Amino acid sequence: MKILKLKSPGKINLRLDVFDKRPDGYHNIRMLNSAVNVYDDIEIQLVERGVEIVCDNDPLVPLGEDNIAFKACKEIMAYSNKNVGVRIVIKKNIPVASGMGGGSSNAASVIMGLNQMLKINLSIEKLMKIGFRFGSDIPFFMFGAPAVATGIGETLTKVKKMPTMPMVLVNPGVSVPTKSVYEKYQRTNSLTPVELPNEFTTKKAVVRVLNNDLERVTTKQVPVVQEIKEMLMKYGALASQMTGSGPTVFGIFPDKEKAEKAAKKVQTHGDTKWRVFVAENV
Repeated sequence: MKILKLKSPGKINLRLDVFDKRPDGYHNIRMLNSAVNVYDDIEIQLVERGVEIVCDNDPLVPLGEDNIAFKACKEIMAYSNKNVGVRIVIKKNIPVASGMGGGSSNAASVIMGLNQMLKINLSIEKLMKIGFRFGSDIPFFMFGAPAVATGIGETLTKVKKMPTMPMVLVNPGVSVPTKSVYEKYQRTNSLTPVELPNEFTTKKAVVRVLNNDLERVTTKQVPVVQEIKEMLMKYGALASQMTGSGPTVFGIFPDKEKAEKAAKKVQTHGDTKWRVFVAENV
C-alpha cells in the first residue's frame, strides 16, 4: 500500500517563561518557539489492520500506548470511514527527552500525514485541537511558523519575521523528563516579563530576549549544561541557552562557517557521549 514519507523537525525555545501553577497541575508559560532543521524521518504506511510503531535506531522510543504518536494515530483514524490499519516507521535523529520536542513533532507529523492519506480533510485548527489532547507542544509543530505560545502552549501567535540563525546544538547524552523539572521548579521572579515583539529583524534582537526559567533547575540535575553553555560562548557564540526542560543547549552564531568550526571544536574537546548538530531555524 501507499507510503508517505515526512520530515519531522525539532524545535528550540528562544524564550521560556514559567509563571504560576494552575489548578490542573500545569504551569502557565510563555514560550518563543522556532523549529530547527534537525529532523526525524517518518514513514506512514496504510496496512490491512491495527496500529504499529517501529523504531529500530533508538531504544528509548516507546512503541505502544506510551508513544504519543501512537495515541494520536488512533484518534485521527476515528475520523476516517476507511477500514484500514497504519504502520509508522520512525527513524530518530532528535534525541529523546532532550528539550527539542521530538515526540511531539512525530505526533504532529502523523496527524497531518493521516489527514492527507485518508482524505479526512479536517482543518488545521481542528488538527491542532486533536494534537493538543496528547501534548501541549504538538500544535506548534502544525502551525508552520515561529510563534509565541501562551497558556500551557495551546495559544499560538505568529512571529512575522525571524532572521536565519546558524546555530550549534549540543545534547549531553542524558534524558531529562519534562515532568520532573517542572515539579522541582520554584518561581523566584515576580517581575513582569519583557514584552516580546512580533518580529525580529536581527540576531541581536533575538539574543536580547533569550531566557529559560527552567535552566537553573535542570543545571542542578545535569551540571554539564553550564559547561556546554560556556564552551559554546568560548568558541564564538553570540549567546547560548538551554532549550525546553533540557538538557540540549544551543548557541547562536554570526554565520554558518563559525558554527561549523565551533561544532568541530566541541566534538574534539567535549565528551564522546555528546551529540552535536549544526543547524538553523526553519
